[in-house]
Amino acid sequence: MQLLKADFFKLSRSISPWTVFILSILSAIIFAASSHYVSTGSLSLEAASGTLSLFSETQMMALLGSIAAGICLTADFENKIIENAVSGGYSRNTIIINKIISFFILIALLYLPYIIITVIFAFTNTAFSGFIPTPTLNILAGAAEQGATAGLLGKIILISGLSLLIFFSQLMVSVFYMFLFKKAVFVIAATYMTSLILGPISSLNDKVHSVMAYTPYGIDLSQLTLGMSGEFIVKSMIISLLFIFIFYLASLLIFRKAEVK
Repeated sequence: MQLLKADFFKLSRSISPWTVFILSILSAIIFAASSHYVSTGSLSLEAASGTLSLFSETQMMALLGSIAAGICLTADFENKIIENAVSGGYSRNTIIINKIISFFILIALLYLPYIIITVIFAFTNTAFSGFIPTPTLNILAGAAEQGATAGLLGKIILISGLSLLIFFSQLMVSVFYMFLFKKAVFVIAATYMTSLILGPISSLNDKVHSVMAYTPYGIDLSQLTLGMSGEFIVKSMIISLLFIFIFYLASLLIFRKAEVK
């Protein structure tokens, strides 16, 4: 708990987390506005599906999550904070769990602007276009057909929570990279490249897809809709949690063998 409090204090005093959070807010606003303007015909589908799709939560969580892992967490190695924690009597397992919790909260904050925009506009008559299959647009485009009820809010919370778990499990490799490389620039590059490569490669062919389907990168995000099935929910949760656990063990193995200098 003391390590977690120290992390929160350090992050609250640093400009880096606030910078990536502001970028997330701006990206969410631009993405939602793009969807609205496509639905009204003020923006072409080609323009929105091209450059503006980079502001989707799937793209931003990969990019901003990678940056957050590198700048906000890996800096603890460069500033000797990890070394001080080990010499202060904290076990390496405790340090890793602390970093995972801190990182999860950080990713949740980065995803929060998309959730807030989704909740606000799902209960209005504003028109939105699902020009690409992301959780935010799946909800906003389908909310018009739903009544403004507590059930709709429950579905939005469920989809948002499951989406957050999937995004975090994809970024869990950054925790492993953090203990492997110990340098922010390498962690950022490796995490983002992993997302860029493993995401598209999952649809390369049927054989590759059948393998990648058992990883968070192969989960079909187009199924994160207001009508998603219970089977999809359970399967996605199991895959994501198992992936998190595997990289927790891998990080622990690396950290136990590494010397903290």
